Amino acid sequence: MRKTKIIAAVLSLTMLAGLFTGCSSKTTKITTDKFIKACEKLDLKEYAFGGKRTPILDDLDKGFYIYADTDMVEDEEESLDDFLKEINLDDVFEAENIKSFAFAAKCDGFDYDDIVFDADDLSDIELDGAAAFQMTLDGNYAADFMDYLEDLLDKIDISTDDLSDKEYYSSKNEGYLRLHLDLEDLIEDINGSDSYHGLYNYLYFSTDGLIDTLDDVSGEAAISVEINGNCIFVIFGFNTNTKDAEVISDFVKAFGASCDPMTVPVNEDVAQELVNKYLGSIANEILPDPGDPYPTTTPPVITGAGKVGISMPTQDLMRWKQDGENLKYEIEFYGYQADLQYANNDVSTQIMQIEDMINSGCEVLIIAAIDVYSLDTVLEKATAAGVTVIAYDRLIMCTSDVDYYVTFDNYMAGQLQAEYIVESLGLNSGAGPFNIEITAGEPGDDNAALFFNGAMDTLLPYIASGQLNVISGQTDFFDCATDLWSTENARGRAESIIGNNYLNGTEIDAWLCSNDSTALGVIQALEASGYNGNWPIITGQDCDIISVKNIIAGKQAMSVFKDTRTLVYQAAAMANQILQGSQPPVNNTDRFYNASIIVPTYLCAPEVVDINNYKTILIGGGYYTEEDLT
Repeated sequence: MRKTKIIAAVLSLTMLAGLFTGCSSKTTKITTDKFIKACEKLDLKEYAFGGKRTPILDDLDKGFYIYADTDMVEDEEESLDDFLKEINLDDVFEAENIKSFAFAAKCDGFDYDDIVFDADDLSDIELDGAAAFQMTLDGNYAADFMDYLEDLLDKIDISTDDLSDKEYYSSKNEGYLRLHLDLEDLIEDINGSDSYHGLYNYLYFSTDGLIDTLDDVSGEAAISVEINGNCIFVIFGFNTNTKDAEVISDFVKAFGASCDPMTVPVNEDVAQELVNKYLGSIANEILPDPGDPYPTTTPPVITGAGKVGISMPTQDLMRWKQDGENLKYEIEFYGYQADLQYANNDVSTQIMQIEDMINSGCEVLIIAAIDVYSLDTVLEKATAAGVTVIAYDRLIMCTSDVDYYVTFDNYMAGQLQAEYIVESLGLNSGAGPFNIEITAGEPGDDNAALFFNGAMDTLLPYIASGQLNVISGQTDFFDCATDLWSTENARGRAESIIGNNYLNGTEIDAWLCSNDSTALGVIQALEASGYNGNWPIITGQDCDIISVKNIIAGKQAMSVFKDTRTLVYQAAAMANQILQGSQPPVNNTDRFYNASIIVPTYLCAPEVVDINNYKTILIGGGYYTEEDLT
C-alpha cells in the first residue's frame, strides 16, 4: 500500500495528499473556520465572545456558539492562562500559543424552569444534547497533549493499555481519547458511594433523597477528545430518559468529526473509577474539613412551602438595593415566597416592616439592620412567633433573639492586605528595612478595628524586628483611624505624614489602607504633596471602580474583594435549610458576642484582587465589564 502511494506521488502530489489524508490519519483536522461554518450550517445562534451569558440558557434548546479569533485571544490571555492552570494544561501549552477557539452547544428538550423547579422528577426530563469545542494552536502539541490525557486517566486508575483501539490512540502528530458511559451504571455507582452519601447529607439532602432523585434516570453520555497537528477538537453528547442521540450525530456530521463517540462500546470500568477516584475526590473536597473554617456549600435546589422576610436598610445605595433584589431572587429560586422591604434608612420604618413580616407568616427573617441596637423588642416578637432570625452583614446587638449571623471574615481581610505587603517586599526572606505607613477606618465601626487588627497582627513581628519602620510613629488604631471612611479625611492625614517625614528623599515602600476610599485619599495626597520617591505598595478593600482603575494604572497594588453575592447565596441557603427543618452550617461559634449571646456565624472568605487577576475575578465573574473599567 505504501509503495503504491509513493508511486502515485510521482504521478501527482495532490493525489498523494488526498490518499495520505484519507487512509493514514485517524483523526480529522477541524480548524476554527471549519467549526464556525459547521455552526452556521446547524443554524446555531451566535453569541459575542465575552458578552452576556445568561440568555444562552434561553437558547440552549435551539443551540448557540461563540468563538474568539486571534485578537480576542490576545485580549484574554491572562484569563486563559488562569484557566489552563486550573485544568493543568499549562504544562502542555500557554495562552500565547492559542490562535483561536470556538464552542457550541445544543440540547433538545431543555427547559430551565422544568429542570430547576421540578428537580424531584428527573426521570421525567427527556434531554438530547451535545457540546463541541475547538482550539487552534501555533504548533503541533499532539504528543504532549496525549501525555496530558494519559495522566488524567492515571488519576482514576485507568491505563491506556486497558482501552481499546476505538477508545485511545496516540502518535507524534495526532491522537484521540473516546469514552462512552451508561448513565444507569454511573448512577448506580454514585448511589453506592460513601463520598456522595456524605456530600448529600452535608448539604441537607438525605441519602434517600439522593437515591430517589437519581433513581430511574436512564441514558448515556460519550466524549471524544482528539488532536490533529495544531488543532484540538472535543465533542460531548448525552441523552437522558430517551433513546435519541440525534444532536451529537448532527454535530458529528456537520463538523466532519472522525468518530461519533456514541458508537464506541460502553466502558463500565471507566464509569466506576470515575466515581470512585475522580468524582468521589471532588465530593470529599466539598465536604468540610474540621480544620477548614470555610467549607464550600452549594445546597441543592429543594422547593417547598414557606415565606422569608428580607429587611434591607435602603435602596438608595446600590449595594443594599442589589443585595435585596438578589436575595429575593434566590429565595424564590428555592421555591419560597419572599417579602422584600427597604426601610429608607429609618429605624422606626424598619421595625414596623419587620412586625408586618412576622404577622404575615414569615418563618425566617433576613435582616440588615439600620441600627443594630434598636431591634431587641421587635425580635422578641419574632421569637415568640417561632420565627428564625438571620443577621445579615451587621451583627444585631444586645438581644438573645438572633439565631444566626452571616458576614465576611473582616479580620481575614486585614490579614490578606498585610500578607500582600509581606510577600511583595520579600519580608519572609529577610529583606528590609522598609518604610510603611498605616491608614485605618472609621473608629466607631467595629469592622474597621477587625481590619486593622488582622493586618497589624501580621505586620507587628516585622515592625519589631526592624524590617518595617513606621517613620511617623503612628501605629495605634485611633491614631491611624479615618472618620467616616472619608477620602478627604484620609488625604488630609496622609498629606501631613508625607509633609513631615517624606519630602527629604525618604521613600515610602508600603502604605496599608483598610479600604478603597482611604487608599484613594492616600493616592491623592501622594500626587499632590510633591512626593517624588518610588511609588509605595498601597492596599485597599471593596474593589470600587475608581480603585480598580488605579490598580490597572499601577497606583494601587491590590484590593480585598468581598463579593456581596457570596453573602446572598449563603443567607438564602441558610434560610432554605431552616425551612427544610435542618440546622444550617456555621464556621464560627466563639467570636461574635453581641453583648447578650455568642451568635453562631457563617464567615465568608474575601479574596485578593490585583493586576494579575482582576479580569478573571471581576470581569469574568460578571461584577464589572471591560467598559466599566476604561
